[in-house]
Amino acid sequence: MILRKKSRKRSLWFIDLDDTLHDAANGTLKNIDFAMTKAIQHLLGIDKKNADCIRKKYWRKYGATVVGLNKLHKISISEFLDLSHSPEILSNLIRCTKGFSSRVKSVKGKKWLITNSPEKYALSVLRHLRLNTRFEKVISIEKMRGPGGLKPKPLLFQWQRLVRLAGVPADQITVVDDCLRNLKTAKLLGCETVWAQCFNNTLDNYQNRICSPFYVDKKIKNLSALLRM
Repeated sequence: MILRKKSRKRSLWFIDLDDTLHDAANGTLKNIDFAMTKAIQHLLGIDKKNADCIRKKYWRKYGATVVGLNKLHKISISEFLDLSHSPEILSNLIRCTKGFSSRVKSVKGKKWLITNSPEKYALSVLRHLRLNTRFEKVISIEKMRGPGGLKPKPLLFQWQRLVRLAGVPADQITVVDDCLRNLKTAKLLGCETVWAQCFNNTLDNYQNRICSPFYVDKKIKNLSALLRM
């Protein structure tokens, strides 16, 4: 007798935004990185080279540049996000392929957008992608708070908080993200993890050199693959 593996019950999807739903690295993120560096120059009174170094350093250490600026320099979260994510950043940079919105809608189960980007930016991107009615909740960086301030992905604290907020067991949640750091901590809670490689040209050298790590359950090349899961 052949024993069949019991299929996982899925109640909810946690889906990332940039480089998961759209090609951000070759579009909006270039403008955002430039705007962030410029904002850091203005707010800290330093030159472009040092501002760029701080932007990258805080992103690597905290998961979002704004966390380091707020924590170490007392920079206003809202002020920095407004300066670095202005509406002009999106101009002509987001493209939606025909039928994309319908395919996302057809993915079975409830869907939450989980992004380290600010809410105004996230909602604007969703409108451009015609996905603004496809997600039950949008959890942006402003909503990722905890003791001591912002607690964004990939912090385990944030995944624990989101699972509690969802009100379902972690093993009924599937996390779809292009960033391995985010998937690694989500897996610690028992979530199913999907590594989105929809935009291969955005992967860093480390990601290009390896096969799927042990904490990745599935790897996809396009979001249509979610329809078969």
